Amino acid sequence: MFKRLFFAMLGLGGGIALGVAAVRKLDRTQKALAPSAIAGSVGGRLSRALEAGREAMALTEAQLRAEHGLADPSQGRHPGASLLPPD
Repeated sequence: MFKRLFFAMLGLGGGIALGVAAVRKLDRTQKALAPSAIAGSVGGRLSRALEAGREAMALTEAQLRAEHGLADPSQGRHPGASLLPPD
């Protein structure tokens, strides 16, 4: 009699523990997959990728200008000035 009661309570306790763990995991997953969390994650990755791309582009441009003996267009001119020679 006590053996059956013991195993019934053991099974009930285990079931409750597994249920609580499953609900907590589902709650964490739901919060991680919320639109605001995904947008923040994607926005951060996108800005880092764009910054890395800009740095690589600037480095490549500097290397190409050095190889071909071209001057840096930003020296001696204000930003937005035309790169074409004056008329």
